[in-house]
Amino acid sequence: MQVHTYQSPFGKLVSSWTSCGLYALEFASPKNSSQSACSMSDSRAIALGVAIQEYFHTGQFAWELNDLDWSNISEFYSRVLRRCHQIPSGKTMTYGELAQAVSSPKAARAVGAAMAANRWPLLIPCHRVVGSAGRLTGYSGRGGLETKRKLLAMEREFAADASGLTLQLQ
Repeated sequence: MQVHTYQSPFGKLVSSWTSCGLYALEFASPKNSSQSACSMSDSRAIALGVAIQEYFHTGQFAWELNDLDWSNISEFYSRVLRRCHQIPSGKTMTYGELAQAVSSPKAARAVGAAMAANRWPLLIPCHRVVGSAGRLTGYSGRGGLETKRKLLAMEREFAADASGLTLQLQ
Protein backbone atom coordinates (compact mmCIF):
# COMPACT_ATOMS: atom_id res chain seq x y z
CA MET A 1 0.00 0.00 0.00
CA GLN A 2 1.32 3.45 -0.91
CA VAL A 3 0.70 6.31 1.50
CA HIS A 4 0.74 10.04 0.72
CA THR A 5 0.12 13.04 2.97
CA TYR A 6 -1.46 16.39 2.18
CA GLN A 7 -1.84 19.58 4.16
CA SER A 8 -5.28 21.14 4.54
CA PRO A 9 -6.85 23.95 6.58
CA PHE A 10 -8.25 21.20 8.82
CA GLY A 11 -4.95 19.43 9.38
CA LYS A 12 -2.97 16.74 7.66
CA LEU A 13 -4.76 14.24 5.40
CA VAL A 14 -3.40 10.79 4.65
CA SER A 15 -4.23 8.82 1.51
CA SER A 16 -3.66 5.08 1.14
CA TRP A 17 -3.50 3.50 -2.29
CA THR A 18 -3.73 -0.07 -3.54
CA SER A 19 -3.48 -1.39 -7.06
CA CYS A 20 -7.30 -1.09 -7.18
CA GLY A 21 -7.33 2.63 -6.37
CA LEU A 22 -7.70 5.04 -3.45
CA TYR A 23 -8.26 2.84 -0.40
CA ALA A 24 -8.66 5.68 2.11
CA LEU A 25 -8.39 9.45 2.48
CA GLU A 26 -8.58 10.28 6.14
CA PHE A 27 -7.57 12.94 8.61
CA ALA A 28 -4.21 12.09 10.14
CA SER A 29 -4.41 10.23 13.43
CA PRO A 30 -1.92 8.36 15.59
CA LYS A 31 -3.07 5.22 13.72
CA ASN A 32 -2.15 6.43 10.23
CA SER A 33 0.27 9.34 10.66
CA SER A 34 3.17 7.06 11.61
CA GLN A 35 3.09 5.34 8.20
CA SER A 36 5.90 6.44 5.96
CA ALA A 37 4.78 8.53 3.02
CA CYS A 38 5.89 7.94 -0.56
CA SER A 39 7.14 10.70 -2.79
CA MET A 40 4.53 12.59 -4.80
CA SER A 41 5.68 11.13 -8.11
CA ASP A 42 2.51 9.04 -8.46
CA SER A 43 0.18 10.87 -10.86
CA ARG A 44 -2.87 9.61 -8.94
CA ALA A 45 -1.57 11.11 -5.72
CA ILE A 46 -0.77 14.40 -7.45
CA ALA A 47 -4.28 14.51 -8.96
CA LEU A 48 -5.76 13.86 -5.52
CA GLY A 49 -3.70 16.72 -4.09
CA VAL A 50 -5.14 19.03 -6.76
CA ALA A 51 -8.68 17.82 -5.95
CA ILE A 52 -8.11 18.46 -2.23
CA GLN A 53 -6.88 22.01 -2.94
CA GLU A 54 -9.90 22.63 -5.18
CA TYR A 55 -12.23 21.43 -2.43
CA PHE A 56 -10.83 23.87 0.10
CA HIS A 57 -11.09 26.71 -2.46
CA THR A 58 -14.51 25.92 -3.93
CA GLY A 59 -16.32 23.43 -1.68
CA GLN A 60 -16.43 20.95 -4.60
CA PHE A 61 -14.48 17.67 -4.46
CA ALA A 62 -14.08 16.32 -7.99
CA TRP A 63 -13.10 12.66 -7.90
CA GLU A 64 -14.48 9.60 -9.65
CA LEU A 65 -15.97 6.92 -7.43
CA ASN A 66 -14.62 4.32 -9.86
CA ASP A 67 -11.12 5.39 -8.78
CA LEU A 68 -11.77 4.16 -5.22
CA ASP A 69 -10.82 0.75 -3.89
CA TRP A 70 -14.20 -0.58 -2.69
CA SER A 71 -12.75 -3.79 -1.25
CA ASN A 72 -14.08 -4.89 2.13
CA ILE A 73 -17.18 -2.69 1.85
CA SER A 74 -20.56 -4.38 2.00
CA GLU A 75 -23.16 -3.89 -0.72
CA PHE A 76 -25.37 -1.89 1.69
CA TYR A 77 -22.50 0.38 2.81
CA SER A 78 -21.54 0.87 -0.83
CA ARG A 79 -25.08 1.99 -1.73
CA VAL A 80 -25.14 4.37 1.24
CA LEU A 81 -21.71 5.85 0.49
CA ARG A 82 -22.46 6.26 -3.21
CA ARG A 83 -25.73 8.05 -2.43
CA CYS A 84 -24.01 10.22 0.19
CA HIS A 85 -21.52 11.26 -2.50
CA GLN A 86 -24.45 12.82 -4.40
CA ILE A 87 -25.42 15.23 -1.59
CA PRO A 88 -24.58 18.70 -2.99
CA SER A 89 -22.00 20.85 -1.29
CA GLY A 90 -23.66 23.21 1.16
CA LYS A 91 -26.67 20.90 1.63
CA THR A 92 -27.46 18.25 4.21
CA MET A 93 -29.56 15.10 4.44
CA THR A 94 -30.68 13.30 7.59
CA TYR A 95 -29.71 9.72 8.34
CA GLY A 96 -33.37 8.78 7.88
CA GLU A 97 -33.58 10.53 4.51
CA LEU A 98 -30.43 8.77 3.36
CA ALA A 99 -31.85 5.42 4.50
CA GLN A 100 -35.00 6.16 2.51
CA ALA A 101 -32.92 7.15 -0.52
CA VAL A 102 -31.24 3.73 -0.57
CA SER A 103 -34.60 1.94 -0.22
CA SER A 104 -34.03 0.97 3.42
CA PRO A 105 -36.35 3.37 5.28
CA LYS A 106 -35.88 1.69 8.68
CA ALA A 107 -32.10 1.60 8.49
CA ALA A 108 -31.13 5.06 9.80
CA ARG A 109 -28.81 3.52 12.43
CA ALA A 110 -27.17 1.30 9.80
CA VAL A 111 -26.66 4.42 7.67
CA GLY A 112 -24.95 6.00 10.69
CA ALA A 113 -22.68 2.96 10.94
CA ALA A 114 -21.83 3.28 7.25
CA MET A 115 -20.96 6.95 7.75
CA ALA A 116 -18.75 6.08 10.74
CA ALA A 117 -16.92 3.48 8.61
CA ASN A 118 -16.43 5.88 5.67
CA ARG A 119 -12.78 5.71 4.57
CA TRP A 120 -13.09 8.86 2.42
CA PRO A 121 -14.75 11.49 4.68
CA LEU A 122 -14.13 14.52 2.44
CA LEU A 123 -14.63 12.76 -0.87
CA ILE A 124 -17.77 10.98 0.32
CA PRO A 125 -19.08 13.84 2.46
CA CYS A 126 -20.45 12.11 5.55
CA HIS A 127 -20.29 15.52 7.29
CA ARG A 128 -23.36 16.41 5.18
CA VAL A 129 -25.43 13.74 6.95
CA VAL A 130 -27.14 15.05 10.06
CA GLY A 131 -29.56 13.89 12.71
CA SER A 132 -33.28 14.47 12.63
CA ALA A 133 -34.30 18.13 12.54
CA GLY A 134 -30.82 18.99 11.24
CA ARG A 135 -28.94 18.29 14.50
CA LEU A 136 -25.22 17.72 14.14
CA THR A 137 -24.53 14.20 15.34
CA GLY A 138 -21.44 12.06 15.04
CA TYR A 139 -18.37 12.68 12.95
CA SER A 140 -15.47 10.26 13.01
CA GLY A 141 -13.01 12.67 11.40
CA ARG A 142 -10.38 14.50 13.45
CA GLY A 143 -12.01 17.18 15.57
CA GLY A 144 -15.39 15.44 15.70
CA LEU A 145 -18.49 17.61 15.60
CA GLU A 146 -16.49 20.85 15.53
CA THR A 147 -14.84 19.77 12.27
CA LYS A 148 -18.24 18.73 10.89
CA ARG A 149 -19.68 22.14 11.77
CA LYS A 150 -16.73 23.98 10.19
CA LEU A 151 -16.86 21.91 6.98
CA LEU A 152 -20.59 22.59 6.61
CA ALA A 153 -20.08 26.30 7.31
CA MET A 154 -17.27 26.48 4.74
CA GLU A 155 -19.40 24.75 2.10
CA ARG A 156 -22.42 26.96 2.81
CA GLU A 157 -20.23 30.03 2.49
CA PHE A 158 -18.95 28.82 -0.90
CA ALA A 159 -22.51 28.04 -2.00
CA ALA A 160 -23.69 31.49 -0.92
CA ASP A 161 -20.78 33.16 -2.72
CA ALA A 162 -21.57 31.16 -5.86
CA SER A 163 -25.18 32.29 -5.79
CA GLY A 164 -24.29 35.90 -5.00
CA LEU A 165 -26.08 35.81 -1.65
CA THR A 166 -24.79 36.65 1.78
CA LEU A 167 -25.45 33.89 4.28
CA GLN A 168 -25.25 34.26 8.02
CA LEU A 169 -23.95 31.14 9.74
CA GLN A 170 -24.66 30.27 13.33
